[in-house]
Amino acid sequence: MKKRLVGVLLVSLIAGAVATGCGKADVSSNEDVDTNNEEQAAVEDDAKIEENAKIEDDGDAADIDLDDYDSFSKKTDVLPEYEYPGPEAFYYEVYDYVEDLNESYPEADVSIPCIRIIDVDESDKSDIKVYGDFYIFNYNLAGDTLTCASGGDYPGVMHVMFDEDGYEVTKFDVVADGEDFIPSAKEIFGDKYEDFMKVESDQEDREAVRAQIISNYVFANNLDVKYYQDYGWDKQSLPEQNIDSFYSVLD
Repeated sequence: MKKRLVGVLLVSLIAGAVATGCGKADVSSNEDVDTNNEEQAAVEDDAKIEENAKIEDDGDAADIDLDDYDSFSKKTDVLPEYEYPGPEAFYYEVYDYVEDLNESYPEADVSIPCIRIIDVDESDKSDIKVYGDFYIFNYNLAGDTLTCASGGDYPGVMHVMFDEDGYEVTKFDVVADGEDFIPSAKEIFGDKYEDFMKVESDQEDREAVRAQIISNYVFANNLDVKYYQDYGWDKQSLPEQNIDSFYSVLD
């Protein structure tokens, strides 16, 4: 529906531009032109444009065309920065580190991590190892929808140090791309390689976790957002928030 309305608006704008252009040509070549008729035509064209521009509010901004990538990825500067909403300082540091991976992408309204942890080795507090699949998604706001403009996957092992000052990520071993993916994943994950491959290949679980993290962000910031959407795909409804149960205390 929106695409059709934008098309109508575009046709009206073109018609108005053509009419205005012809009028100017007449003015310069014919002193006897009826200026009152010209002004009335301009008013009528403006009225048509305004009428076509009015659409019933269906949750999307009127100037957003979700079938056009430039419009789809339009930055609005109205969203609060993502912050991990759970009580654990450890996971706050992990999520904050993943959020900073957005520096490799064009700036968006908000960057939201999607983290699926496979295992945590706490045997050495100076080098806590977090094995997982770490995604970063960068979103812009379009009405009641977060549209994903960019993102990436960073599977690997995050090294976290704990001392009297708290937690700090000291190193991040990321699995290589392309033909080096499997050998580097085996080297980095070791005996957890099979578990990693099960998690990495489970896109349904990834989307469920992704949607839940978005929903909790929306709830924590009291936003009127109901959907998220990848370019070229249908909108996905957000689940109910579950901040109290989704995040738990680290043992």
